[in-house]
Formats: sequence, structure tokens, C-alpha cells
Amino acid sequence: MNRKPYLVWFTGVAAVLVIVVALWMVVASFGFEPVGTEGLPGGFGGRVIALEFVSSVGDVQKVLGPDVAANTDVMRKVISIDFVWIACYALLFVLIGVMLSRRNCPWAKYLAWIAIVSGLGAAVFDVRENMKILDLLSSLSITQEQVNAVRDATLAKWTLSFVSIAVLAIAFMELANKVAFWIATLFILTSLVGLFGLFNHRLLTLITIPLVIGLGLLSVTTFMWPEKLREQRP
Repeated sequence: MNRKPYLVWFTGVAAVLVIVVALWMVVASFGFEPVGTEGLPGGFGGRVIALEFVSSVGDVQKVLGPDVAANTDVMRKVISIDFVWIACYALLFVLIGVMLSRRNCPWAKYLAWIAIVSGLGAAVFDVRENMKILDLLSSLSITQEQVNAVRDATLAKWTLSFVSIAVLAIAFMELANKVAFWIATLFILTSLVGLFGLFNHRLLTLITIPLVIGLGLLSVTTFMWPEKLREQRP
């Protein structure tokens, strides 16, 4: 008798939550002032990710200006939502990691631990990044040390995230169906583009495409065809 695919269903719920909360943050970001003709530091189109990668006090002022008070209030609101998003994607990392650990592969459990630890590490650094940004926003006089603290946490967060996503893609490899193949491919593409994006920040904006498609495909598959994400054992 086949067991109910509860793990697959829970994974789908977590993926949906990641997408929904991400959209919530996007809607909250509409409260920012439109970016001026000079653009944001690093060539980013959004103030939140631009603030994550600031390299100087002047960059912070450019991200929050010209109406610093209004943009700071919106930034705090987005960050408060981001704490919810961190919990959602940390849960997703763990659930897919458990799926990976159940694959019929000698290295599955070890790879799962790598993915889960790096994924939870990313969440920890994401929380640290948010706390450092909130500290920066509350400061009357921003220092270079505060800017460096934000940037260091950001780099650690993104690096661990992309490592985790790349390893978690293995959970969907060689499952003998095209759906799982495309989920794995989209996860790997997200990871590769993201890792290169740490050196060329303009590329980071491109990870949204494969990541959202991959999560969307994962969400639909978990509820409509959960058997496609489970290894058929002899």
C-alpha cells in the first residue's frame, strides 16, 4: 500500500508560502518613491536589494533619498515582511532536504545535510542582515562599519542560499519525468546565475525568472502530480 505523500504536500505548501510572501514584499515596495534618473548604486532597480549591497555611506544616502523619512518607513515595513519570508524559505529548504535524504543514493543523506545546514545558515545571515539594516536605519550618523556589516551579512546569505539551492536540485534529478527534470534545471540555473551575480551584481536581478518558475512548477506538481516527485522504489 502506497503511503500518502505528506512530505511532498507540505513541501508544496511551503513553496506557495514563499511565493505569496515574496509577492507581499513586492506590493509593499510600491510605497517607495520612484527611482530617479541617476538610478541606484550598483545598477539595481529596487531599493531593498540596493541597500543590501551598499559599499559606502554615500550609497546608503542615495538608496534612501531624496525623501529619506518616507523611504525609511517603507524599508522597515518591507524588512518586517522579510522576517516572515525567511521563516518560509528556511522551512522549504528543510523539507526539500528531507526529500533529498530519502533518495536511493549513497550520498543522499550527506548531501541533504549540506543543503539543510547551508540553507539554515543563509536564513541566519538573512536575519543578521535585517537587524544590521534596521540598526543602520535608526542611526543618526551612519558609519562605514555599519555599511560593511550589512554587506558582509548579505554576501554570506546569498552565497549559502545559492549553494543550498544547487544541492537541493539533486532531489529532483533522475526521477524519470520531465517535470522533475525542469525543476532541477531551474534550481541549478538559479544557483549558477546567482553565484556569478555575486561578482556582477546586475545578474542578480535575473535569478527571479528561473526561481519563480521553478517554485511555481514545484508548487503545482506537489498538489497535482505528487508521485512525480517521489522516487519509485523496486
